[in-house]
Amino acid sequence: MLYQGKARVILTASDANEVSLEKEQLKHGVFTYYLLEGLRGKADLNGDGVITVDEVYHYVSEKVPRATGQDQHPVRKGETVGQIVLGVVR
Repeated sequence: MLYQGKARVILTASDANEVSLEKEQLKHGVFTYYLLEGLRGKADLNGDGVITVDEVYHYVSEKVPRATGQDQHPVRKGETVGQIVLGVVR
């Protein structure tokens, strides 16, 4: 299955008035940890084997606030037309 789309999207680790947290046990910032986890397949929310920008944002938007006690909230800015594929799950 091939998706086509156009986009200019920025995902940030936190809102402008928040600090992006790091956790030593994750060996990354919290956002980076869950972004990488999502790109490795956990963000494939509909199970179609394709990871889209929308799925990754949905995934980090749930995981990051939960992991930081609601102190950090990823932000998405930009516009998309169609589905923007970031990866394929193997």
